[in-house]
Amino acid sequence: PAEIVAQMTMTPEDADHMLSRYARRATFLRTGLAAAIGDHEGAAQSLTTLDGPSPYADLADEHTYLLTHARILCALALCDDDLHVRAVPLWNAVLATIATPADDPQREYLWLTGALGYARFCIETGKVDEALPWLRRAEARAQARGWEFATARAQLERAAVSWLAGDQQGTEALVTAAYPEIARQARAHEVSRCWLYFGLTRLAAGALQAADECWGHAERHWRELGKPLHVHRILLQRSWIAIFRGRYDEARAVLDQARACLDSSPRSSWLQYARLDDQLGTVWRAEGLADLGFDAAGNPADTWAQAEARYRGGLGTWSAEPGTDQYRSGMDKLAAAADLKLPAALAVDSVRYSITDVDARARWAAGVSAPMLAGAFAVAWESQDPALVSELIEYHSARGAFSVDAAAGAAMEWASATTAAAPVLDVDELASVASGPVAVGAAGLIRLGPLPPLRMEPDGEPVLARYRELARSRYGRAVIADQEAWSTCP
Repeated sequence: PAEIVAQMTMTPEDADHMLSRYARRATFLRTGLAAAIGDHEGAAQSLTTLDGPSPYADLADEHTYLLTHARILCALALCDDDLHVRAVPLWNAVLATIATPADDPQREYLWLTGALGYARFCIETGKVDEALPWLRRAEARAQARGWEFATARAQLERAAVSWLAGDQQGTEALVTAAYPEIARQARAHEVSRCWLYFGLTRLAAGALQAADECWGHAERHWRELGKPLHVHRILLQRSWIAIFRGRYDEARAVLDQARACLDSSPRSSWLQYARLDDQLGTVWRAEGLADLGFDAAGNPADTWAQAEARYRGGLGTWSAEPGTDQYRSGMDKLAAAADLKLPAALAVDSVRYSITDVDARARWAAGVSAPMLAGAFAVAWESQDPALVSELIEYHSARGAFSVDAAAGAAMEWASATTAAAPVLDVDELASVASGPVAVGAAGLIRLGPLPPLRMEPDGEPVLARYRELARSRYGRAVIADQEAWSTCP
């Protein structure tokens, strides 16, 4: 209104300067809010607006600060929703900006925020060696400044590295050091991650009840934050407690809750459903082994102390005699486990040789394909089904490329639900490529793309045909090439 304009003591140029400055700050806040609530498309639009040119040279430094901070927030939010591949260009831009030495506390804290966020991104995607230098520098600079929360965040990320390296005592010490300050700051996501690692170290020590209590705290905080993907992962983790206690119906009920979380999230992927089905197969496998008299199988009537003693003292033997009702029941449940674990493993592994980058392919193999195929082999062997084992060996021989040596510091199977590396890949796009045409590497020695059907006997069906069809129907992915079958017989 004219009367308001008449009361202004600022010149039009000063007013425009102020509006330009605070409009950018408002855009920064909108970007952060959109990222925090999972509106990644809205955050990207706001980020594009924020990235526009500034008409005032004296605001350039503040503009760079706001833009870099917004990129960090958007990248972290994408990683929280397992959209690591979309975060890559953001992290590249952040690293290019924070490479310039910080000359004041504000820029120093921005560097720390970016360094810790990028280190976490590297840990979650399996590039631990790249994360370590960032963590060491970040913790040292945070301690030098006396910034306790940044120091605690660095310790939490170092705890994640220690866990992946198999250093359980180091993990416990680092999380214990980090937790008080993180809790004081009431950062619910980081608090939940602390409880996750507290639970992992306690289960590694055989303390089932303590682990379950820790994961219960983590689940509660993630539910309060409204993060269905994190809730689904902690539910997968908690299902192991029910398995170890012999409460298989309870474990399946927990997994039903996890499936509901995936169904409710617009960010869920077929890979997450495949891993969920694999865990459901693990429940059936455990129940089948219990029917076969597996000595470490839990008894639902046991107290926590009895369950923990049984968990620690198992020798891995079973006692059921072939031909008995108990034996037949166990084999039926192992067959149900195979119907879940094999299709999931085949669907996931079909993607591996669609990845052209050698390092990314190796990380997919080690962090995604190999653990699930190992479970498929285990249940086939325990089912005492020589034909199925032979078909899996034939598949492995054709696709292969896994080492039989145990990796140093390899994590326990029960920890993979919440600590497995996330691929820095578009899994939906790769799954489409996996059913597309075949490409041959430059040297002509690597076949990139899906396998054709494999036939062991001239007049037989292609190997694993039923399980491949289950993979297609469950995950909507064609996991074999539309080509003539390869004959593998002499």
